[in-house]
Amino acid sequence: MHALVTAIGWIGAVTCVGAYGLVSRGTWSVSSRRFQVANVAAALMMGLVAARGHVWASVAANVVWAVIGARTIATVMRARREQADAMSGCAREDASGGALGGATFEPIRATVTELERSGMRSSSVGLVA
Repeated sequence: MHALVTAIGWIGAVTCVGAYGLVSRGTWSVSSRRFQVANVAAALMMGLVAARGHVWASVAANVVWAVIGARTIATVMRARREQADAMSGCAREDASGGALGGATFEPIRATVTELERSGMRSSSVGLVA
């Protein structure tokens, strides 16, 4: 059992560092679902190891980390769902000058924190994966 918990801890650590590296290189966005899921998984795995070792401060930090990540995932998914709903409500015609006058929509890169600070509704911005 000890070897299994240790392996889970290492997988969590590699997941955490790998996700951080991908965000730092610009491969993943901080607001991407992939990054946030990796953070939640890593926090839970490393929290398990900390609990097994009775390191309660680390357990608490990892639980808070996982909760923050889960909340961010929910916010990103809700924003994407609202954006999809808004787009399906628009008249969709070809770009040759239909109801949208040939306009195209492109997502704006924004973090969840930036959305909340700006006071903008999450549906008014496209979050990029």
